[in-house]
Amino acid sequence: MFAYIALVAVCFVGAILQTTIGFGFPTFAMIFLTLLFPFPLAVTITQSVGILGVAYMMLKYRKHIAWRALIPFLIPAVIFGLFFTWYSSFIAVQDLKLFLGAILIALSLYFTLFSHRIHIKATTKNGVIMGSLSGVLNGFYAMGGPPVALYLAPALKNKLAYISTANTYFFIFKIVALPLRFSQGAMQLSDFGYLSAGIVSMSIGTILGDKIMRQIPTETIKTLIYIFVGVSGAIFIWQELRVS
Repeated sequence: MFAYIALVAVCFVGAILQTTIGFGFPTFAMIFLTLLFPFPLAVTITQSVGILGVAYMMLKYRKHIAWRALIPFLIPAVIFGLFFTWYSSFIAVQDLKLFLGAILIALSLYFTLFSHRIHIKATTKNGVIMGSLSGVLNGFYAMGGPPVALYLAPALKNKLAYISTANTYFFIFKIVALPLRFSQGAMQLSDFGYLSAGIVSMSIGTILGDKIMRQIPTETIKTLIYIFVGVSGAIFIWQELRVS
């Protein structure tokens, strides 16, 4: 019962975070779900429960989707994501989480210190670089949000364009990658109760988060992104060093 209550709470809060800053549910969820479930199951639950939330945001703001910025990002993200989803079953969990923490901290520091000097454009080159990184993180952890946020938030000045484009990417990637994730056997039939509870909680949190998002200025969203990425990385590293 405790696992269900914790899962519902994590999905609800994570959904509000996701819709407010355009990403963050997988990162937030993995911090807690890895304490409740085996790592492969935590990844599968995280990638699965968010699909209705991102579909809702994608469809609601579909007129604002910046396809020109998204396509160069999406293609390498899917290719790398599928490969590393398969490859993740051969890597030690502790190594995966330490690597993730280091990557998140590096990204956060880079953009926090230099964001006022960096003006990322939605070019093919930038899209391929950040899309490849997102694919790697999605394949290993179902957490490809930080690169897409760090790429799209500075490149798209319109808040709704950023939100709709980011959620379109998440939806497409989930549709493509989830069959492979399930085929790896990380989730058993007895685990689908967790999945159902998470989906319901995530859906409610998404509707509330959508209302909050529309009240937050674009620059505030960017600042929250940089801070959240760095704090998440530090938490992952601290968790693994404490255990070891």
